[in-house]
Amino acid sequence: MKIPAFTKTHMLKPTPKERLTARPVVVLLLFFLVLTVTELGRLLLAVIATIAIPNSLAGDTSMLISLFATTATVAAVLVYCLAIERRTPESLGLIRRGAVAEYAVGLAAGLGLFGLPVLLCVVTGAISLSPAESMPSFWVVLLFFAGFLIQGMSEELLCRSYLMVSLSRKWPLWVCAVSNALLFSLLHVGNPGVTAVALINIFLFGLFASMLTLRRGSIWMVGAVHSMWNFAQGNLFGIPVSGLAGSPSPLVAEMGEGGRQALVNGGSFGLEGGLAVTAVLAVACAIVLFVPTKKAEIAPVQEGE
Repeated sequence: MKIPAFTKTHMLKPTPKERLTARPVVVLLLFFLVLTVTELGRLLLAVIATIAIPNSLAGDTSMLISLFATTATVAAVLVYCLAIERRTPESLGLIRRGAVAEYAVGLAAGLGLFGLPVLLCVVTGAISLSPAESMPSFWVVLLFFAGFLIQGMSEELLCRSYLMVSLSRKWPLWVCAVSNALLFSLLHVGNPGVTAVALINIFLFGLFASMLTLRRGSIWMVGAVHSMWNFAQGNLFGIPVSGLAGSPSPLVAEMGEGGRQALVNGGSFGLEGGLAVTAVLAVACAIVLFVPTKKAEIAPVQEGE
């Protein structure tokens, strides 16, 4: 049975001049090296901001610095892959054709994808939404939006464009998708309030992102989905983002604290730790995995290529 999500596209086709390592151990070591160095730099900047800035501004400023600091991850992936490995932009999913449309659709899809579990929680009484007592500054929210655009794309470039494509030189596509989704989930083990359900949901999101990248042969849509998913949580609905709360939002989410309600809404971790998100992501994965389209999203590699 041919599974649409695992049809090889030109994004995965080796090019003559590339010097991409085919050893999975080296690929994984480089992945953790980039992650460790950039994460330490991000945390250092956040700590400096917390110390240097007045308490009334420290929270938002520290979060914004953390988001914009992920530019370092973007730069590291691009410099290493393009300059050292001599890969093409297309192998990173940076396809020019239809990029704006892909990104716009991804933003809308990300909002819809997260809006569905919010709706489920509201209908079941697991959360209630109300306007914030004081509306956040439009410009502050806009800065968070820009920061999440960078942060979401940085994780997709590292986990999907670099890690998954590099591993595909030696491993079957389904193994690459599952392994990088598993690593993506494990990166969140230290987040506040993390639970087994939260890790399963983050794995499902990573699997969805991996398959969507393979399906589109491009990183634009999945980068936009990821960014909007995070932005909508914290800065539209006022829900903790992977356990991290406190982002300015026009809405305040009151999380039901009963045992059943917490199981649905994720408790202190936010909706990503609840069964409402599990249900939505499971359906999203099934759709991306199996539902065929009339034509390939990005030209597939023909037999013999």
